[in-house]
Amino acid sequence: METKDSFIFSLKNGNIKNSILSRVKTKCFALVYGSQKIHGPFFGNWEFSLMSNVNDFTKDKLCWCVYGSKYSYSYEKCIRTTDERFSIVDYEVFKIVKK
Repeated sequence: METKDSFIFSLKNGNIKNSILSRVKTKCFALVYGSQKIHGPFFGNWEFSLMSNVNDFTKDKLCWCVYGSKYSYSYEKCIRTTDERFSIVDYEVFKIVKK
């Protein structure tokens, strides 16, 4: 999905002072939907990707977010400081409706 208004963020353990907001740079990679069997949406050129073998992003730790400026292609900043895989605690998708 192409949009110039997309962003990803990290709240850094719920502390708003340490949060990271990263706006989209390459609008054609703002949001991409992969195979619905194991992938949820991913943001950028696989910069932030939701993945699960059991169709529940809270159950297994297969989601990832790349880090380091050399990997930040489609969004301004990396939102994590590690390449460890993780699960999503709270997952919600908002649909963008074009008028």
